[in-house]
Amino acid sequence: MTPEEQRNIDLAKLWEETYNTDIRRLVSDCYAADCTVNDVFVRGHAQLLQIEQDVVEAAPKRRMRVDRRHATGSVVVVEAVLLDPDRGEDWQLPFCAVLTCRDGKIVTDRTYTEFSKWPGL
Repeated sequence: MTPEEQRNIDLAKLWEETYNTDIRRLVSDCYAADCTVNDVFVRGHAQLLQIEQDVVEAAPKRRMRVDRRHATGSVVVVEAVLLDPDRGEDWQLPFCAVLTCRDGKIVTDRTYTEFSKWPGL
């Protein structure tokens, strides 16, 4: 693994941690100011923070569990599930995120899942 790939794996770990603990840090510490999520869905910190606040409001106990991280150059692919005990102990929403990183921040987040089941969206 190259130093860049290790740095991006470490960023993906911080991404998981801050998603579960502090969405303000998630946005400021993990995403570049000019980030895009799913190309046109979200652009920049302000929109991303609003979306994450909406999700937390709809599912305050939601958590992310990352099962695998794969790094190649500037890209980290994350295989994960969203859990929400308020929807039932067995409720899970699997997703895959393709995170393109630049200078230690996520610049492009392409998350693939069934968004109609994502709380708050």
